[in-house]
Amino acid sequence: MSLNPALEQSLMDVPVRVDVVLGEARMPVEELLAMSVGEVLALESKTNDPVDIYVSDRLMARGRLVIADGELAVTLSEIIDERRAA
Repeated sequence: MSLNPALEQSLMDVPVRVDVVLGEARMPVEELLAMSVGEVLALESKTNDPVDIYVSDRLMARGRLVIADGELAVTLSEIIDERRAA
């Protein structure tokens, strides 16, 4: 499907939310409320596990964490096509 060039350009200006999910942890609310500043919360993922990348609440890709110019960043390693996965 080819978009009208003007429509395609206007879509490029639409902001989207990007979330990178590093992992998860499960704990009772009491433990969460008892945590203090600086305390470490262990995730169920390992540091070299791929991270999930969501765009507007939709899984779009997986990637790896890297340090780029002194900042935490993500490199894409896989694009997810939910239509094929279903």
